[in-house]
Amino acid sequence: MSEIVDQRERDLAINPFQSFIITAPAGSGKTGLITQRILKLLSIVNYPEEILAITFTRKAAAEMAGRVHSALNHALNNSRPSNDYEAKTWDLAKAAIERDRDQGWNLQELPNRLRIKTIDSFSHFIANQFSLETEFGDISEPTSNPDTHYLVASRNLIQELEKDEMVSSHLKLLLAHTGNDLERCAQLLADLLSKREQWLPLIYSIDENNSYFQHVIEEIVEKKLIILNDALSPIASEFIELIDFAASKVMPNVNIDLHNLTDIKNLPEPNASNLNQWQTILGLLITKNGKIRTKLTIREGFPSDQPLQKEQMQDILSWCKGHLGFIELIEDVFNLPNTTNNGQQRALLSALSFLLPRLVAFLDVEFKSHDTCDYSSITLSALQAVSPVDQIAWSDITMRMDYQIKHVLVDEFQDTSSAQLNLIKGLVDNWNPGTDRTLFLVGDAMQSLYSFRSANVGLFLNSQKHPIGPIHCQPLTLSTNFRSDKVIIDWVNSIFSESFPKEPDITRGAVPYSPSTAFKFGTESATVDFTGFTGGKSDLEEAKHIAKRCKEIVGRGNDETIAIMVRSRNHLKHIIPELQVHGLSWDAQEIVKLSRKMCVVDLMSLTRALLSPADRIAWLAILRAPFCGLGLRDILLISNSNSNKSYSGGILLEQLTNILEISAAQDLSDYGSKAVARIVPILSGAWTNRRRHSLRAMVESTWYALGGPATLSDELERNDVRRFFDLLESYQESASIKDWKQFELAADQLFASPSYENDVAQYSSNKIQIMTIHKSKGLEFDHVFLPSLANQSASDKKSLMQWQVSINEENQESLLIAPLGAHDDDEDQVYKYLRYEQSLRSQLEKTRVMYVAATRAIKGLYLYAKLKSRKNGDMNPPSKSSLLSTIWEPIERLIISGKYEIIETDDLHSITSMENARPSLKHIRRLPAEFIAIKPSINSLMTTDSPRAGYKSETQSIENVSLRARQLGTLFHRTLKQLANEGLDAWPLSRRQKISLAWVSQLREVGLIATDLEINELKKALELTLNDRNGQWILGDHAQSASEKSITYLKSDGSFGTSIIDRTFVSNGVRWIIDYKLSKPNNGESFTEFEDRQIDLYKTQLSHYAYLYAQISIEPIKCALYFPKLGSFVEVSIN
Repeated sequence: MSEIVDQRERDLAINPFQSFIITAPAGSGKTGLITQRILKLLSIVNYPEEILAITFTRKAAAEMAGRVHSALNHALNNSRPSNDYEAKTWDLAKAAIERDRDQGWNLQELPNRLRIKTIDSFSHFIANQFSLETEFGDISEPTSNPDTHYLVASRNLIQELEKDEMVSSHLKLLLAHTGNDLERCAQLLADLLSKREQWLPLIYSIDENNSYFQHVIEEIVEKKLIILNDALSPIASEFIELIDFAASKVMPNVNIDLHNLTDIKNLPEPNASNLNQWQTILGLLITKNGKIRTKLTIREGFPSDQPLQKEQMQDILSWCKGHLGFIELIEDVFNLPNTTNNGQQRALLSALSFLLPRLVAFLDVEFKSHDTCDYSSITLSALQAVSPVDQIAWSDITMRMDYQIKHVLVDEFQDTSSAQLNLIKGLVDNWNPGTDRTLFLVGDAMQSLYSFRSANVGLFLNSQKHPIGPIHCQPLTLSTNFRSDKVIIDWVNSIFSESFPKEPDITRGAVPYSPSTAFKFGTESATVDFTGFTGGKSDLEEAKHIAKRCKEIVGRGNDETIAIMVRSRNHLKHIIPELQVHGLSWDAQEIVKLSRKMCVVDLMSLTRALLSPADRIAWLAILRAPFCGLGLRDILLISNSNSNKSYSGGILLEQLTNILEISAAQDLSDYGSKAVARIVPILSGAWTNRRRHSLRAMVESTWYALGGPATLSDELERNDVRRFFDLLESYQESASIKDWKQFELAADQLFASPSYENDVAQYSSNKIQIMTIHKSKGLEFDHVFLPSLANQSASDKKSLMQWQVSINEENQESLLIAPLGAHDDDEDQVYKYLRYEQSLRSQLEKTRVMYVAATRAIKGLYLYAKLKSRKNGDMNPPSKSSLLSTIWEPIERLIISGKYEIIETDDLHSITSMENARPSLKHIRRLPAEFIAIKPSINSLMTTDSPRAGYKSETQSIENVSLRARQLGTLFHRTLKQLANEGLDAWPLSRRQKISLAWVSQLREVGLIATDLEINELKKALELTLNDRNGQWILGDHAQSASEKSITYLKSDGSFGTSIIDRTFVSNGVRWIIDYKLSKPNNGESFTEFEDRQIDLYKTQLSHYAYLYAQISIEPIKCALYFPKLGSFVEVSIN
């Protein structure tokens, strides 16, 4: 280990009387530093509520809170560690504990007194706390799918076309601009609503600001031309002579603008009126594609019989190519707009300034009608609460908050949006500099990659130079990397020091590179490797290489973590099958869309079929689904059953109903005949009774009656089905779905359950983690694989409106807004310029995305790309929209030097392993022909005599239990499930000793950082269970055994409920139902009193489980509670 080179900065950062903005690169121990500062603040404040810590995700907030509480618990129960960092944290925690005791806070018993919140939850708190004082009123819970509401609001606005004359005139202008395409217009308006917190404060002043916009453009043009003029000064005299020569030789009909420069004596003045001349001059240097010219012809004014001038111009071009950033500067000037004097665009801007506030009003009405909102609603409401009512008075809310909050800490500050920064500014605006109030901002501008969520990295850069409200934060930079091996750190420093821009640019979000120093010495096993593939089999060979290398790492048996991180989910098309071929376990986090899981696809088809008997494709699909299971030949016979010819157009439900009565039924297969006899009464009954219950109840009960639950392979699919039904319930209206496209969109935005939810012990080590790069932020893995780096990304859609707020060196803002050009016209120059600026910001963010991906690695980093070779053997540069383009120049040099391998896949003639392992299509999963669905009647299950009556659901019974305790309990239950499934012999002590690492990783994934005490308690409970005779019996091998057994049952409204039974099996002819409880006796409570209390609490629940099993089981039933923390088994008598 080496020394911590930035220890001085770390010590200074926890000074509780000074405000800081900290640059904390990847692996620099940012969370540990925040933890130490919070502990330090706890030792000086009067109340813990005076500290407000804000971050951007629930996971990060939980980790921060967990770190603080873990430090307090450790200091309370352990002696001072020898490690310098841990010792310092221990000292700070000890001082905080003393303050806690002196002030009587009781933080151990009341941990929620620490205000550690996400920015959204804090905004929600402010908005709700002061809802009566804002125009927004009460704020509901945000919807997970606001896009549907955006489109409804947009359509409602367009419907005003025939109602309101003033609105109509502006709408007609907008519709004409979009080619009178109502749906396109509605979608363009809807797309704007997700970012309304950005443009809503700006839109009101558009109508009278045309001269202002003209002035802003002139300033932008002049500033850029002055920079260009200065850059050209070393070659100006020679260049002017060559411009004059080219102007005199070019024909007017070829380039009149260049010809008009004949007799030029000086470069034009750098102002907006001369922009066209400057762009004409620069046309001699670069092509329309932004490349330095390689050939000069008569079209550029250099005839072939004038070699001297052509040679001189080639020297100029070489000079341009050799000066860093010069080509980019020329490209900037080429994209500057000439004018804003476009009457049509001005009229459209005026229409938008009138329509967009009304669009927001329609959205508010839409949200209120569904008792929901989105995060922009919450942010806007919170902003209104903290904003002053006029320029000289602070808001009452800010004054009241001021009494409570004295120290604000913001984590991941680089991902702050303008609206969120204004919220923070509102909190500190009336602070007096030099008092005991501090603002502490931590982040890494090099890791800002959430512009799609309105994050603006320029705000971080600006806050390093200028105060936030009255508070100036001293900049500090951390440089020690505690995560990665020196080999990886050196590679990252070498590659990205070239890739990041050299100078900061607040408006564009250009962030210079900040190098890191490795804390860990280099090891022989650490490596960085790049492999390129060319030819038609590149994707398959890349997948094979990745799978092979993963297999080698897993084969070492040292529990090293592996992650495959992609920019797009499409990049996994070949990789996942290849992992399966090599027998490798993997977990995909938010990779598989819920709408693409077959169980959900079948339910979508069933829903569509029950909504319309004429939806022939849906009816054919459910006949093929596993719960019907008809073969293709049977389906063909059924579909043609009322005609001797091909499809006659008959409704398939009628054909199904009639087929058993006609001779065609004899032609069905044996399975088909039995299946039709089983499913026809169910489907006919569902259609006949379709309006008597809710849509969810109809679909769910039909699916259940068809045997749908029996076709599911595991608990993951059951979770996916539950989520589908919940989504269906949220979209149903009068037993139907009003907008099927929006329902499909909502389903497409949900993800299937990751398998680690049911596999605790293997989560962290044996399984390969697959995720997008954005999801990897904040995580670390021993080995990181980055495939498909040269693949192009989709281009951004054109928005109805582009806007940009620029900030100059004096911290003054300027605004520029432009609407989309007319559908039948050239793109507006100002809009085109703003799109160009947006593309530059996106390109800069790609570099940061690549940096985040590379810095997740601890020991091994493996990069892969599909390349294209030129005829001379060199590689073509990757597309500018790819991640590889951001680091291509240094990578290309390493390829040329022979450091990295390029594999030509067209020379590989072997059949890939994936092709060999292609699954057979002969096997179709379907129910047995004699299948009979268990269908308890609603009346028999829900009578007043049923144990269900008065029974609180599992969800209700635990709602008073803390989320933390529930997550720990869920984790332990899943561990017991895995032990029972794998057998106790598969869990020797050596394996059990490693389980805490898996628990920590699993809990971190749900945003919980467990304390050592909590983990040790779980380990102790596990050992007690495994060493207890009853515990061994419960987890042993029994007939008809199941863990976390899911039973679905009909409720009185026709919908279904689900109960989860921890453990059940048959032993000696008795069906046992066991419920695990991690409870312990209270202080002073005897075990007998504890036992009686637990029986009273859970007897009704166990009776309900027994009642359910009595419907499907013939054995006598006994129930019991098992307490792992006590190693105690208690049988419960039931009725």
